[in-house]
Amino acid sequence: MSRTLRLAAALAMAVGLLATAPAQADDALTETARARISAFVEGVISGPDAVAPLLAPEFQIMRSNGVGYDRPGYIGRGAASVNARPRYSLADIVVTADGDVMVTRYFLEIEETIDGKSVTKRAPRLTVFRKIDGTWKVSAHGNFAHVE
Repeated sequence: MSRTLRLAAALAMAVGLLATAPAQADDALTETARARISAFVEGVISGPDAVAPLLAPEFQIMRSNGVGYDRPGYIGRGAASVNARPRYSLADIVVTADGDVMVTRYFLEIEETIDGKSVTKRAPRLTVFRKIDGTWKVSAHGNFAHVE
């Protein structure tokens, strides 16, 4: 195969991959993600009654210590174990989306305790949202903050 044909084939494959890849974040999607993450964080800070409407039926959470909850468990026990100050910041948000699913990874800086134990102030998080009836709901969340 000639060099020109190999280059054309590689270019065609790259274009094909880009056409089928999930949408990378544009400014509007990143702002949507920031707003939805903030609503989730504020719901957790406010407690189980505030966070419940933000969660999708299939919601699951996994913490760095291996503790995980489904939606009823988080509303009934997990959310109540979090005590956080209302001031926080989000950084390095990376968003991908495809249809009704939006995946976000970011760093959350916040002062919080879980089950009375301090956790790392700045730690990575992964939050997955699913659009239900036009509203983004939290489908899954990974909290990678170390318990100190």
